Amino acid sequence: MERTWTIVGAAFVALAVAVAVIVGTLGVSPTQAAQVSVDTRRSITVVGTGEIKGTPDTATVQVGVQSEGTNAREALTANGTQMQALLAKLREAGIADKDIQTSNFNVSPAYNNDGRAVTGYQVNNTVAVTIRDISTASDLLDKVVTAGANNVYGVSFGFATPAALQADARLAAIADARTRADAMAQASGATLGQVLIITETPGASIAPMPLMQRDMAAGNATSIQAGELGVQAQVQVTFELR
Repeated sequence: MERTWTIVGAAFVALAVAVAVIVGTLGVSPTQAAQVSVDTRRSITVVGTGEIKGTPDTATVQVGVQSEGTNAREALTANGTQMQALLAKLREAGIADKDIQTSNFNVSPAYNNDGRAVTGYQVNNTVAVTIRDISTASDLLDKVVTAGANNVYGVSFGFATPAALQADARLAAIADARTRADAMAQASGATLGQVLIITETPGASIAPMPLMQRDMAAGNATSIQAGELGVQAQVQVTFELR
């Protein structure tokens, strides 16, 4: 028993000496030195990616009015009248003021064919509209065009509360990282131990190009297809190797 305690004591002394050497040589604190000792264990680092798809429940579209006049004031007045009619139609359709935001306003001269003489002025006023009920999107766009909107573009989709999808994507990413690490560990004749470090990388949403069609001549209704939206998560995980 005394021999066993002598061996254990010698081991602690050796560890203390090693830490002292690290502290003295590298100029680090005892805590940092202990971390250096931990970081020397065998490990494997992999990147895992997870993606969860869902049906979007919100849409954002840019709608606006372009007006022309022989001078800037005339163009501005015409644009203001058209824009007020457009905003009234949006509110009538149930769009809240918080979901209507000016995204572009521009006053610019118009030139003749050789680009030398000013022939008039153009005013562009555009608002970003958030539609919280996608089922009403097609009808809403028809209404704003009828109300005078002559610029409609940039339809994009999203989720009102994406937290649940993001959490599921994060779990899928961690599972993917473990699968990758386990395969590489087995190939090298090792097994996975405990997780040492997990770092999350900001994920990205993957959206299909939305389909928006309107046959103006035939007077057909606008058609919008939301499709699916994928929420991604990416993590970097370091596992202990045994």
